[in-house]
Amino acid sequence: MKNRYLKLQNVLSSDLREDYDVKAFALESFAKDIDDQNQQELLTKLILDHASVAKNIEQLNKELSHSREVLAEAQEIALLGRWDINPSTGSVVLSKSMYDIFEIDSSTPVTLELLSSFIHPDDREQVTEIFQKMFAAQKPWTTRYRLLTKKGKIKWVHVRFHAKFDADGVPSSFFGTLQDVTELKKIEDELEKYSKHLEHLVEEKVAEISSSQMATIYALIKLSESRDDETGAHIERTASFCRLLAQKARSIPDYMEIATDTFIETIYKASPLHDVGKVGIPDKILLKPGKLTDDEFTIMKTHVQIGYDTLSKVGQQYDKNEFLKMGMDIALYHHEKWDGSGYVNGLKENEIPMSARIMALSDVYDALRSKRVYKDAFSHEESMKIIIEGKGRHFDPLLVDCLVRDQKEFNDLFESIK
Repeated sequence: MKNRYLKLQNVLSSDLREDYDVKAFALESFAKDIDDQNQQELLTKLILDHASVAKNIEQLNKELSHSREVLAEAQEIALLGRWDINPSTGSVVLSKSMYDIFEIDSSTPVTLELLSSFIHPDDREQVTEIFQKMFAAQKPWTTRYRLLTKKGKIKWVHVRFHAKFDADGVPSSFFGTLQDVTELKKIEDELEKYSKHLEHLVEEKVAEISSSQMATIYALIKLSESRDDETGAHIERTASFCRLLAQKARSIPDYMEIATDTFIETIYKASPLHDVGKVGIPDKILLKPGKLTDDEFTIMKTHVQIGYDTLSKVGQQYDKNEFLKMGMDIALYHHEKWDGSGYVNGLKENEIPMSARIMALSDVYDALRSKRVYKDAFSHEESMKIIIEGKGRHFDPLLVDCLVRDQKEFNDLFESIK
């Protein structure tokens, strides 16, 4: 091409100034050679580029094919299948692993009716309702249910549901996955069974420890009570009275939310702590057969504060323990009176904790019915008369109404724990 260019320069610079045809021919020939060369170079480049692209496409196709194989293998290992539904035609397309999960031949024509027939009869109504919600909602869903194969095998499956909608909100496609989680469900069931068993063992151990602790507490309280209780059954009866009265208080609208199962169980356990402070009262006062002097009574009244202080020291370490909290309330406030004339804080009406109001009534009823060094026992009728007289003054009037209404049960309970 370089030689052709030099020759062209010679022709154009020659003295043949009047031979225009020769010069025109030379230029035209040279231009044609350039066009031919450019076309050849462009063609060569296109061929090379096409070959490179074709090679890349071939490599990508190989990688895509390999990815599909790996995906299919992964789905088969994970027992995971893909499904697609065309809402307009109702046609269903399943992946190979879906056929394996349903245990049907891949040549079987698949319809929504066929898929529905595999749902376990006991789950069919629930699953139908769930799928109706799925089809209506424009958001992904997930659920679990059982399949029943044609051979009678039960399988648990986990379904993920997605939907696409057009600009008008009309569904254009439904698709998702279905995974056989039967083995996983077995493991979960075993873990749940083991967890419940472990929970049961823990509950038994906690109950055993709690019973042991309560037995120790009761023994110590009984020891202190035996100083002024000839029968030693006072704490058993008052605990039972408190539980029964708390149960009866459930019929009172104002007390329904307070008298829960937990409250009833806690007051039964905590009520024996009401007079624990009496361990700090001298025998000459505690066991005096006659009426106490003003000074002696002042000392006697300190038993509520002694009991509270003793329990609060323990309560500081276990500030979330409801048993100790209620025990402290009962110990400190069970001598408060409804009209505010009690001790030690002069609380009145609902200022007095519910547990202490129940304890006050139960304690007085049992004290009236019991023989003490300073008095003989009163009959049930005499005791009820005194309690009714104290209604609205000493005692919560609503609790007195409960006691009066069901007084036979309280009398029978007293007679059964003599």
